[in-house]
Amino acid sequence: MRFLCLHGMGTNSKILESQLAPICAQLEAEGHEFVYVDGQIECEAADEVASFYPGAYFCYYDLPTPNLVRQAHEFVREVMEEDGPFDGVIGFSQGAALASSMMLQHAKSNPLDDLFKLAIFAGASLPYNLDDATRLSEYEAQISETPGKAQSADEPRGFPTKPGANLEPFLGRYHPTKEETRIMVPTLHIVGDLDPFAPQSRLLAKLCGGDAKTVNHNSGHRIPRDRAFQHKAVTALDGIVHSVLFRM
Repeated sequence: MRFLCLHGMGTNSKILESQLAPICAQLEAEGHEFVYVDGQIECEAADEVASFYPGAYFCYYDLPTPNLVRQAHEFVREVMEEDGPFDGVIGFSQGAALASSMMLQHAKSNPLDDLFKLAIFAGASLPYNLDDATRLSEYEAQISETPGKAQSADEPRGFPTKPGANLEPFLGRYHPTKEETRIMVPTLHIVGDLDPFAPQSRLLAKLCGGDAKTVNHNSGHRIPRDRAFQHKAVTALDGIVHSVLFRM
């Protein structure tokens, strides 16, 4: 199987490859392929990233405006057309939000045709809804997508509360209580107990109506490298991949 891999805001494709290496090594040994794609917009490094990884650092959108998020969708679609096909997608943080946003948008117009056969979301924030430019909840625009920038799990800070005078309005986010569309393929959700995005990651799992499994860890907004977590994650990832292969 081939996987499209999307990184978090303020990192890059090489960083994500390093983050995923311990849990993807077994699948790579079995012949599965992972394709890592940099975002188009250069930005500041996420907290603590620059101390460990060289730049440049990227994101797929630096503000949640309809135009920028739509451009991010179109960019990933171009990658899929030029370098695909891809069976699955793996996203961390903003990469997970972008992948799940694309899958939900696709499901609304193509309910019988899945964009991917499976998805793995790690440290995910809630995806933006291209059909909701009214931003129904002020909280939705305040959620930070940059690691370490959240005040708390309940009141994170990040994007400004209101767009500047010359900016488009901010998009609202998908939420399981106000959205009927669901991601119906098997999904794996990696959630850190100390991650300020954990509440959003759990809400994203509720937007998945297929076989949704969750692997928890006791760390923050990162993918741990301890053996206990790696064993859990590898087992869960191997299970979801082989369940999909069995049905192909």
